[in-house]
Amino acid sequence: MTVVHDETVTTKRQLTIEDLAAIKLLDDPQPSPDGSRVAYVVTAFDTDEDGYRSQIWLVPSEGGEPVRYTGGQKDSSPRWSPDGRWLAFVSRRDDGTEKGKKAARPQVWVLDTAGGEAWQLTQTKHGASGPAWSPDGKQLAFISRIGGAEDDDEPADKDENKEKKSDVKVITEIRYKADGNHQLLVGRGRRHLFIIDVPEGDGAAAPGEARQLTDGDWDDNSPAWSPDGQTIAFTSNRTPERDFNNHVDLWTVPAAGGEPRKLTGSNGPAMNPAFSPDGARIAYFGHTNPEPYRRYANANIWTVPADGSAPPCNHTFDFDRSFGGGVSSDLRAGLSAQTPIWSADGRSIYASAIERGAELVYRVDLATNAVTKIVDGERGVLGLALTTNDRLVFSATNSLTPNELYTCDLDGTDEHQLTQLNDELLAGINLSAPERFTYAGADGWEIDGWLIKPAGFTPGQRYPLVLEIHGGPAAQYGFAFFHEFQLLAAQGYGVLYTNPRGSTGKTAAFTVANRARWGEEDYQDIMAGLDAALAAHDWIDPARLGVAGGSYGGFMTNWVVSHTDRFKAAVTMRCVSNLLSFFGTSDIGFTFLDMQFETEPWQDLDLLLRHSPITHAHKIQTPLLIIHSEADFRCPIEQGEQMFITLKKLGRTTEFVRFPDEDHNLSRNGKPAHRAERLRHILRWFKTHLE
Repeated sequence: MTVVHDETVTTKRQLTIEDLAAIKLLDDPQPSPDGSRVAYVVTAFDTDEDGYRSQIWLVPSEGGEPVRYTGGQKDSSPRWSPDGRWLAFVSRRDDGTEKGKKAARPQVWVLDTAGGEAWQLTQTKHGASGPAWSPDGKQLAFISRIGGAEDDDEPADKDENKEKKSDVKVITEIRYKADGNHQLLVGRGRRHLFIIDVPEGDGAAAPGEARQLTDGDWDDNSPAWSPDGQTIAFTSNRTPERDFNNHVDLWTVPAAGGEPRKLTGSNGPAMNPAFSPDGARIAYFGHTNPEPYRRYANANIWTVPADGSAPPCNHTFDFDRSFGGGVSSDLRAGLSAQTPIWSADGRSIYASAIERGAELVYRVDLATNAVTKIVDGERGVLGLALTTNDRLVFSATNSLTPNELYTCDLDGTDEHQLTQLNDELLAGINLSAPERFTYAGADGWEIDGWLIKPAGFTPGQRYPLVLEIHGGPAAQYGFAFFHEFQLLAAQGYGVLYTNPRGSTGKTAAFTVANRARWGEEDYQDIMAGLDAALAAHDWIDPARLGVAGGSYGGFMTNWVVSHTDRFKAAVTMRCVSNLLSFFGTSDIGFTFLDMQFETEPWQDLDLLLRHSPITHAHKIQTPLLIIHSEADFRCPIEQGEQMFITLKKLGRTTEFVRFPDEDHNLSRNGKPAHRAERLRHILRWFKTHLE
């Protein structure tokens, strides 16, 4: 039963920083072949080890007591065999090696669902991921990396007479780093498709050698079997200019081995393939970079004949919402990719799409291309599956509840909640429900916003307000649990957040409306939201306003305080401050400027300088806290360094908080101790300057 959070109940306590580590996260629901059970992944904070534990749980699909099913500390990606006897999953298990050694590579393990110990199926040098069962249950396809240099965690050579290997890195590829890896991608090899036989019996027989199906100087991903077991679909960008484009194509390869066949036209991304029940067609998400939207076009649902006899067909061209994309939160990083879900008769496809702060489930009729909303409400659906007894299983979050598991009929009726991971924790906490509103932004455009009152709100009293700005800019705030926002409310702050132009969740035209115009109408949209909130709520103290944001939100925080003195405190996180240096230091900078500004530094230097906050930093009077991760390759720490040095040289009030061994996702999946410390710095800064 869903817990109702009543902020008028005075016996409840306020949310704390420490509560973040008590929240459990749910991901990747997978119903059993007979529809009786659902496997899913539960991730919990491990404050003792300053990390996370993830394990696989099972719950009856008709409701009942969930049970933990695996005992590892890093288990994920549960996948049932077609007959339901086996459950394959990916796990990092160190096998008792000495403490301090780097974690083992992830491998595919198999567990007998009738009982018994899990046993390791793959033993690949570079690990395995993305397991997919063959229809007969005798084989598993998976992805593994091949080629490249030796593993970083292999034992050092003990021969003192042997010449020491150089630690100098010679870079020849433009994509030599990627945020989240913490190490340069020099000599890392390529991801390719493999198949391995699954031993019969109880798993005592040693598995055979995995067989490699694809090869080449590119990455292959997302394996999906045809119903007859003869073919595997996958995705890959094999174009000569793959370092600079998003032309991920849909391919098929014979399961017995052979030459891959390309089914799409190398004109955009094709993602997450799924065969129709009869094997005649393959569905996928994607677009073709249509002008003027290009890379920011909404992702549609497509199908293509599996034999390549006809070009792909776009079934949701007129829908103009994106399938996939999500709702921003600090409790949803690293979620499993979703695929289109075919109906049993092959006439429809189920998938989630984003819509003005929500992510909901829709059914697409392939004959008429009609799109019908199935799962509605103010929430974000994060995982979706279909049982053999025609029930939808999905995980979803809302503004007051982290992700939980639900099931419903194919028309959305008879919905039941199957898990209550965080009900006991949240039942005793005084949460504040966000109030959604719309307002007129620049040019009269309708913009969505949300306002959270301080927890324990007392009418007639005035409170400080923090304006939060999301990253992207192609992202959206909305109906998802956000611990940071609730923490600010618990500390006595109102919280305002909006989706200005440039956000997702609306038309593709809305998403690209701030292209080459960062800091112009999008800034006006954000400030208009603040003005609308002030006009409608006299409890907001206009003399105590704060602003905060990360990534593009950090850019916009820098921009806001360099263009107005209305705010008394600001926190900029993983920010962009200089578009020129961002071009060459970010892992995506060399394509991102073309995507967002349609130029390169040598083509329009003046445009990039005008839209760089560092150009306007001399006007900043607002006390600015700068938070950045030292291993952030997306918005490198030099972006924060430039703001800090500039403001210090100008004699302004600023501090620079650097987090070692963290990347761009510090607030979402950084070390628990660092996530808590980050929140303490934010609260300290606002308490110092807003109270």
